[in-house]
Amino acid sequence: MSLLRLTGATKGFNDRTLFEGVDFELGEGERVGLVGRNGCGKSSLLRILAGVDPPDEGERTLRRGVRVGYLEQEPALDPDATAREVVRAGIEGRADTLAALAAVHASLESAEGARMQELLAELERLEAELAERGGHDVEHRIEATLDALDVADPDARTGPMSGGERRRVALARLLVSRPDVLLLDEPTNHLDAFVTDWLEDWFLETRQPLVLVTHDRYLLERVVDRIVEVDAKKLHGYAGGYSDYIEARALRIAAEERAEQGRLALLRRETAWIRRGPPARTTKSKARIKAYDDLVDAAPDVAPEDLELRIPPGPRLGARVVNLEGISKAFGARTLVSKLDLEITADMRLGIVGPNGAGKSTLMRIVSGELEPDAGTRAVGETVRFMGIDQGRSDLDLEGSVAQNVAGRQDIVRVGSTEVRVESFLAKFGFDERMRTNLVRTLSGGERARVMLAKLLLEGGNVALLDEPTNDLDLSTLRGLEEALLAWPGAALVVTHDRWFLDRVATHVLYLDGRGGARLHHGDVSALLKGIREEREEERLAEQRARRQAAARSAEEKEAARADAAEPAKKRRLTPWEEKELAELEGAIAADEERLAALDAQLASPDLWGPGADPAEPRRLQTEREAAQAELDRRYERWTELADA
Repeated sequence: MSLLRLTGATKGFNDRTLFEGVDFELGEGERVGLVGRNGCGKSSLLRILAGVDPPDEGERTLRRGVRVGYLEQEPALDPDATAREVVRAGIEGRADTLAALAAVHASLESAEGARMQELLAELERLEAELAERGGHDVEHRIEATLDALDVADPDARTGPMSGGERRRVALARLLVSRPDVLLLDEPTNHLDAFVTDWLEDWFLETRQPLVLVTHDRYLLERVVDRIVEVDAKKLHGYAGGYSDYIEARALRIAAEERAEQGRLALLRRETAWIRRGPPARTTKSKARIKAYDDLVDAAPDVAPEDLELRIPPGPRLGARVVNLEGISKAFGARTLVSKLDLEITADMRLGIVGPNGAGKSTLMRIVSGELEPDAGTRAVGETVRFMGIDQGRSDLDLEGSVAQNVAGRQDIVRVGSTEVRVESFLAKFGFDERMRTNLVRTLSGGERARVMLAKLLLEGGNVALLDEPTNDLDLSTLRGLEEALLAWPGAALVVTHDRWFLDRVATHVLYLDGRGGARLHHGDVSALLKGIREEREEERLAEQRARRQAAARSAEEKEAARADAAEPAKKRRLTPWEEKELAELEGAIAADEERLAALDAQLASPDLWGPGADPAEPRRLQTEREAAQAELDRRYERWTELADA
């Protein structure tokens, strides 16, 4: 059954039609990936689905009572509110529901008969409503979600935050509020690989109906069950994940090419017939002339082919490229890099990964010489010429046109040893004649990224420093950049959270842990991240064991202090049944701790708070947890008593 539907929707921008007469439907439990070239209208379609913008033509239909949550690329947040306050405020109506519940509970104390039944029915309704709005233990969910999305300081105001931090806060607000339908525009931008992995699991566990615009191919492969492509003003649907989409899309394009070849062959025959002579045209069949005109009109829109990028080789690299020895860098009390040794060779494509703020961009600036390390040495080969893309796209002149940013005022550009006209060069990046004169500030994020790529190919270096080059790029451009890097003879350092990109391109992966540690990995990034996750789990379990041991030592020390203060008493021997009880207590304490951990996991599970969940279940689990904690405390006390006897 449909939750959200578009019928005959058309949308244009200025003099350009993005899509025309398209239909779209989202069913219950359905998860749809929305893909297409930069500027094709994906974000515009999502805004129409969210009800933010109306279509120029057509109709949007939303099932009654369905709540829609929308994550836009530039979310609006209260700059004076903290991250925690923003997330809590996103749960609309929760405060009113809590007040109504309190009033019902107060009335129940004196109610009888029919009034009692009315209040109980109202109580059940309000409990269900509260469950939809976060449940009773919403603070636990807020804290857990902010932590999972790597929001470092929940009490920090959102005003001074970076764009990436604000997007993570907005995403946390949306996930905690749990609308019936999620509409997400590039949700994984600015998320590191660990956070993206958590978000994938969240989608899979909750089965939340959603439409997401993303270029994250692992996300498309794992999460969605249908992909819709915006292409040539139409929508094309494909069942399955990313690999299914690639295969089905290739078949569709091949079929369209065969149909177009047939149309052109028929058009050539009809053109020859209709040109046999002007006098004959007046006597020819009107039906056949109309069919000829229809063939001409049926010509498809000219769509740019998948980008064919080629990075021209720079000067030949020598034996030494870049060598870092004992490099350290700290900002204030925080150490980002500590005693790092790294040799970059001529054939290396190094992916750099790690949590946000771990020092990835800092390391790139040290490699390029833009930033001096606090300690250590940097040696660079004589033939090395750096070229690159920075994360902030700071090399772009926002008030200049696309052509001016790439070629200045020249009509000819040099790509390696070849001279190419500017219009032909920009066409390879999807910029037609109309778009070449557009100011960069009017471009989308993906279009700006393509301008940066065009500039990169003109630099002619041999060591590429690419800081988040994949942000906002569409799938065809990503594939083109991958192929270009694989074929390029130079060295490359790439900071990106795109796991698919790194798995295809990187020969080595350097992981920075954000605490000064670094690890060089030979192999794909997926295997590296899996190993790190397992190590983190081991660390967590070790911390739990250490806390238990510390608690036991503290209890022993307190008991010893009490014994020293009191009159010395003769230590008695345990009876056989007390010795048996002491042995059993150790196993029971371990079981209690495992039970508490399981209850905490259940209380943190999104399924506990979702639509259709039992509203009484959170309270039951919390009661059970309190009882388990009390039992654990009792057993600890008895264990201490017997152990010290």
